[in-house]
Amino acid sequence: MHARPRVAGTVAALVLAAGGLLTTAPAANASSSAPAALSCSARLITGSGGHRGADITCSGSSFTGVIDCKRTDNGYVYRHFGNRVPSGGTSTVWCDLTATVISAYGTPS
Repeated sequence: MHARPRVAGTVAALVLAAGGLLTTAPAANASSSAPAALSCSARLITGSGGHRGADITCSGSSFTGVIDCKRTDNGYVYRHFGNRVPSGGTSTVWCDLTATVISAYGTPS
């Protein structure tokens, strides 16, 4: 009769100890999966039809070029995304014909 309570107590202690080990295990390093900081530069360009855009070059990680555009006829502001490129590459992004570039940058991707 005394063996069953001892076995049950031992099993319960092992389960609690295992659970304690799981909760004290170190968490995965969140910063290892975070994208690297980008260092970017943008060069404004004008297309053959008069539309405005930007060539965005970044280093640090792969990125996508982004520009915010403002229409000249009604002031509407919107965002366009360029192609995804590796670190050191250039992403070209264009506004619509009746708009100007108000900001240009890269975002990690």
